[in-house]
Amino acid sequence: MNKKLSRRHFLKLGGVTTAGMALGLTTMTQSDARFTSNDTLQIGVIGTGDRGAWEVYILKQTPGTKVVACCDILPKHLQNGLENAEKNAKGYSDYRKLLEDPNVEAVLIATPQHLHYQMALDCLAASKDIICQKTMTLNLREALDLSTAVKNSKSVFQVAYQWQSSPLFREVRRMIKEDRCGRITHIRCNYNRNGDWRVKVDDPRHERLLNWRMYREYSGGLMAELCSHHINIVNWVLGSLPLKVTGFGGIDYWKDGRETYDNVHALFEYPGGVKASFQSITTNAFEDVSLVFMGTEGTLEMKKEEGHLAHFYAERKKVEEVLSKEEIGNLDAITSATRKAWARGEAVPVTVAGDTRDDLETTRAMFLEFAECVRNRTQPTSNVDNGRAVAIAVDLANLAMQNNTIEYWKPEYGS
Repeated sequence: MNKKLSRRHFLKLGGVTTAGMALGLTTMTQSDARFTSNDTLQIGVIGTGDRGAWEVYILKQTPGTKVVACCDILPKHLQNGLENAEKNAKGYSDYRKLLEDPNVEAVLIATPQHLHYQMALDCLAASKDIICQKTMTLNLREALDLSTAVKNSKSVFQVAYQWQSSPLFREVRRMIKEDRCGRITHIRCNYNRNGDWRVKVDDPRHERLLNWRMYREYSGGLMAELCSHHINIVNWVLGSLPLKVTGFGGIDYWKDGRETYDNVHALFEYPGGVKASFQSITTNAFEDVSLVFMGTEGTLEMKKEEGHLAHFYAERKKVEEVLSKEEIGNLDAITSATRKAWARGEAVPVTVAGDTRDDLETTRAMFLEFAECVRNRTQPTSNVDNGRAVAIAVDLANLAMQNNTIEYWKPEYGS
């Protein structure tokens, strides 16, 4: 396959169906190191539905990693995973057998959300390093318990929020930290689609197995599967956690037996009065995937689900202040082209060298960091701390929508 193959085209070609960085690096005990920079990390993948099979394909193109085992309870999914694994990779229908495989050094958990908690605990018990797909757990109690277990282990634990591995997201975070937007007061996040979000099911017995995202027993729905990406970025950029959460949601259009909402609208309040809205709908794709940081001196907007684009919009009062200055030396390194764009009311593109151009490259960057962390016994940028925080925030948002309440962040959830 071509390395630039998109995930959507990959899924069409393979006939695959759906089944399933905290703010720094935490150094682990160096004496625990088991790898050198020349080692290839041997990975087992549990769950080779659409995302799992796609990530096997990406790992095949990630230097220093190889997939030596795959597991799925559906034979078709298992075959899709093995297609891009190592030539002699083993296939399992029971993940516990995969964990017993001595060739498996690390595990990627790419199963439905409700299975993450127990599988991660079993991986820890087997002394495996772990990449866990988002959302880390189904609810806040599991998030707290798993966090404790990870911290009491020696395993490297990554939560698969790949956007934190994007140079563009890191640049946007740097700009906000350096007050390029002034004081951030409001944040608006959309993850909009137009479709029922369903997987075609040929055998009715497989309805809940394949459409697990539609059932509360298995998934936190749109808040977990889509909005959690944005929640993670907002927490990371602000360097803080929400104080309280409320929102509205409903099953208002797709009357097809689903239990999780077909539209969600959550409002988070962060320290300093910052308000952040998180919306995901399934009846209109306008604005698609977007994230907007609004400050007293400017706005940073990011668009697209893959190969994100970012633009900076200066507030008019800031533009007038800058343009009124006569000496170039007083312009704080703002280029002539930027000043002219501001004068025309245009956005200024935010660009970075070596940016990731699609989900393949962004996810591969995440895997490269994981492999390096395993070799050096350090924790990845996206680890159990931010994974726990996002899982709790998602659960609070769902509880607020279901119960028409305001849910408050408690000290035991972390800070």
